Amino acid sequence: MDHRKTFPILLLLWGSLQGEGKLSPRVISLQQVMFSELQTIEKSAFITHPLHATSNANALSRLRSVFHEFERQNQESITAILRVLALVDHTLENTIQDCEKVFHLPSLDSENVLFRDVSRPLLLRVELLCQHVASGDLSEVEATMVAVEQEANSYRQRLDETKRYMQIVLHEVSNIEETSTISSKIDKIFDEIEPLNSTFRESIMAATGNLLPRQQAVCDEILEVFRDTIDEADVFEVITDFAMFLSNETELLVEDLTEQLDEWVFQTSNMINAFEEGLKNITFELIDSPIESFLQNESSLKCLAELGNHKAMHKMTQTAESMLQCFSIANDPKRPLEMVYHQLGEMADEVQLTLQDIVHCHQSTLRDDYDAKIFEDMASCFEMTQLTLEAMETFVESKMDGILLNVDTTMYYNVLKMATCFYYRARETMFAFASINHQYQTCNVAKNIEL
Repeated sequence: MDHRKTFPILLLLWGSLQGEGKLSPRVISLQQVMFSELQTIEKSAFITHPLHATSNANALSRLRSVFHEFERQNQESITAILRVLALVDHTLENTIQDCEKVFHLPSLDSENVLFRDVSRPLLLRVELLCQHVASGDLSEVEATMVAVEQEANSYRQRLDETKRYMQIVLHEVSNIEETSTISSKIDKIFDEIEPLNSTFRESIMAATGNLLPRQQAVCDEILEVFRDTIDEADVFEVITDFAMFLSNETELLVEDLTEQLDEWVFQTSNMINAFEEGLKNITFELIDSPIESFLQNESSLKCLAELGNHKAMHKMTQTAESMLQCFSIANDPKRPLEMVYHQLGEMADEVQLTLQDIVHCHQSTLRDDYDAKIFEDMASCFEMTQLTLEAMETFVESKMDGILLNVDTTMYYNVLKMATCFYYRARETMFAFASINHQYQTCNVAKNIEL
């Protein structure tokens, strides 16, 4: 039997109360059919599940609670009708005595926004019918039954529509977990940045740490070959100054590279934090805020469902995913830092080769066939050592400045690429959000006009 016929049958049932106050066999038969039909409705599965109440429940939890409370209270209403039908027998007396008692439902005073809009109007009609029956005012029963019939048809339409909207909203809500996957990806990026930072630092220390010991070994060799010569003291001073210069420049390079790395981490983290905060705000505006408006009866379930129909969060998740891709270039600093290691290695080879030439120059003076007169018009090995190391300082300084500039430029461009990507995709996200929000607000305006 069609559920919409349930309440017209109830009309026939109560219509037969007139006359001698007895119910005809036909009314009893209809009562049995209607009872069976309502039992089917009563036993139909809920589309929601009970939730454990918490003091700090969020909007989604409270929405699910309201939905479940509505289904429960609506089912209690059907059960109340079934209990009345179960009391109906061939004598009017039993029905009159029990009707008001059965329809004394606590849910009639419910503040549930759905129950008050969907179920309560019908229950009030049936309660009024019970009052007429209980008072024996049979002259009012027929007119009241007509009102019950009309309200019952409206109720059925409201119930079907409401459950359809509930299913749409619950389906969309179930997909909101997609935003948590975005959050986990954000956490993953942060988890990658810190080890990346440590790896870069280790790479810098390894590159610079390999530079100094190699040069120190050759410097010691130079000092050794000049030992016991007239230039020994002067060579010691020159070599010691160069070694100190190289150590200081290397230390400054490490400090500057570390500072650039820290700045890159800071700016990248700020952008990711801004992205995460923006995602939270959009989630609130698209989910929490509309739900709160509905729970406060400031907007309709229909508008909330239509918001879900536009796949709002799915669109936002897609744009968020595209924004997240902006940070996939966060590994770009690997290249300049790998270049640092390579260029410092090359510089170490060049410095070492030059220092070894100084060693070879003095070693040549120790040969048995060495004749100082041949080289009297040339600068001595010591004099060339001074000139060479002065030039070498300029070379090292320039080389390290170039390394620093290259890393600085590359990291700056890396941040620029992330920021540019983030900015333009954020604009796309805001455009999508504005479009969805406009549709939702338009729905609410239309609802207010109807009211």
